[in-house]
Amino acid sequence: MEIKNTIKMTTSTIVFIVVIVGVFWLTQKKITNNVMHSSLIALMAAAALTYFQNRYISDVLTQSEYVKNAKLEAKGLRARHKRLEEKVQKLTAELEAANLKLKAEIADRPIDQRKLQQRLKHLNCLYALSKIVNRQEIPLDQIFQETVYLIRDAYRYPNSTCVRLNFDGVRYKTDNFEKSELSQCTQIKAHEENVGVIEVYLLGSKAEDREDPFLREENDLLSAVAEWLGSIAERKKAEEKLTLFRNLIERSNDCIFVVEPKWGRFLDVNNRACDSLGYTQKEFINTVTMKNIEESIPDDSAWTQLIQELRDKGDIVKECKYRRKDGAKFFVETSLKLVSQDKQEYIIAIARDITERKRAEAKLKAAQEKLLETARKVGMAEVATGVLHNVGNVLNSVSVTAESLHKRIRNSKISYLGDTVHLIEEHSNELAEFFTKEDRGKKLPMFLSNLSQELVDEQGRCLEALEALTKHVQHVADIIQLQQSYSKTKGLIEPTSIAELIEDAIQINAESLSRNNVEVQRQITELPAILLDRHKVLQILTNLISNAIYALSKNNSDEKKLTISVKEPDNNFVRIDVCDNGMGIPKENMTRIFEHGFTTKKRGHGFGLHSTALSVNELNGSIKAHSNGIGKGAVFTVKLPFKTQEATT
Repeated sequence: MEIKNTIKMTTSTIVFIVVIVGVFWLTQKKITNNVMHSSLIALMAAAALTYFQNRYISDVLTQSEYVKNAKLEAKGLRARHKRLEEKVQKLTAELEAANLKLKAEIADRPIDQRKLQQRLKHLNCLYALSKIVNRQEIPLDQIFQETVYLIRDAYRYPNSTCVRLNFDGVRYKTDNFEKSELSQCTQIKAHEENVGVIEVYLLGSKAEDREDPFLREENDLLSAVAEWLGSIAERKKAEEKLTLFRNLIERSNDCIFVVEPKWGRFLDVNNRACDSLGYTQKEFINTVTMKNIEESIPDDSAWTQLIQELRDKGDIVKECKYRRKDGAKFFVETSLKLVSQDKQEYIIAIARDITERKRAEAKLKAAQEKLLETARKVGMAEVATGVLHNVGNVLNSVSVTAESLHKRIRNSKISYLGDTVHLIEEHSNELAEFFTKEDRGKKLPMFLSNLSQELVDEQGRCLEALEALTKHVQHVADIIQLQQSYSKTKGLIEPTSIAELIEDAIQINAESLSRNNVEVQRQITELPAILLDRHKVLQILTNLISNAIYALSKNNSDEKKLTISVKEPDNNFVRIDVCDNGMGIPKENMTRIFEHGFTTKKRGHGFGLHSTALSVNELNGSIKAHSNGIGKGAVFTVKLPFKTQEATT
């Protein structure tokens, strides 16, 4: 190859020189005598010729050489391929001979040895299953899922075996699961009831060719696994139910205690108790007693007296104060119940924070005291009576709401929780059997679920009642404040807006209007401020609206209307009409309704309209009533002097 390349290069060089000389000579003879031009033309011609040679002639020669070499290499590859085929055939023959030899050796093994190996696979399956079960954190679903693969691997032909496990309607299966004609199954039992099934299917050609597809040992293994899974399921279900029960107690909004009666030591508490009182659970159990947190039990004698009362009555509900770790106190309503378990007495205490209820009661009491103080300061019987008359309906609502709330708390189903704890404690040594075999145990989870929902609903209803109670108390306070604002100016003649006084009177009676579904219509003419005693006019309007509401409440009509109108002054008197479509006034009572002590109400005192007439007379006005009879409503017309500040100046 090197000689050929040398010859090629030499030939190219000679051709290059000859071309340069020839072209130079021809250029000198035919084209130009200029040496530089002739040399340049000769060089360009030589370069073109060299490129042509390398591009075409050399490629043809080179390609021819490459084809020749490729044919030689192909011939060598065919020879090597033939030798490789011979080696492969030889190795294949050797492998077939080794395979036949291995099969012969396996066939010659004793059957006991093969059974021993299969038994070893079964033992490994059970051992692996026990390791899974001993992992406390593993859920039941994961145990079942891993078990199906353990069963498959323990069979004689795992690659042709698939497994499915059905427990409580949930299926767990191997990734290659497919039904076939060859199968075996075993029921999973818990408390002597079928709760699931294990199915094993044999797939592929092995399932078709083999006369006896499953070994007797494999059937024994499946039965052992099913029995073990049944016991595991029983235990796990019991643990889950206990965990659920504990979670329900921990999520309770009430403080729950288990107390030892002799010394008042805490045996167990829930998280709510720890959060409310500021102690850790360890501190409760090791250092704190009931006497440390309950203010009404200052010493051992008081505790002994409480225990005796519990023994006499069985359970007690009382209001008291609890003392937090930081010394702060709060009101609670505590339900105490004495229970017995294995000849040992325990106290189940459930305490509910009633601070908000006490605060509402205190606010109501303060409002009542403020009401009495206001009446005392005014020093007039009609003011005190008027205030009580205005807030009477609201106080009735407060009383009804408070009584309803008290009844809900008294009839609370929280005591059922104590009975449930007592029931569980009675069967603490056999909880699994109790929850799965006895009727009461089986129904207990559903009962606790319903009880939990009932307690949540009860809490919501109590909160709604407390909110309503707070609104009622606030309304009483608003009425008192409004009455006070006018009582301070009693007897003072000043510019007064009739429209504003009417709105204040409506606001004072707003609770009664709302409760009786009374529609208020206003027909008020815009008037300038007139000189009046604001307090007296307010008392007049408030009493007239209150009487109208009472008349409407006794009417069975669905449409209850109260119309208040103010008309243009006539003869220097402004006219105010309070009209209702209530029960009306009998003709025989028309001449007596303004008399002192006359009333048609069962609990009336005959003071309202009489004091109204007196106030109107003190303002130099007039009042009269009109009614077309029973069931036809009534109209009370008040006329007051129309005097403006501008007119007097």
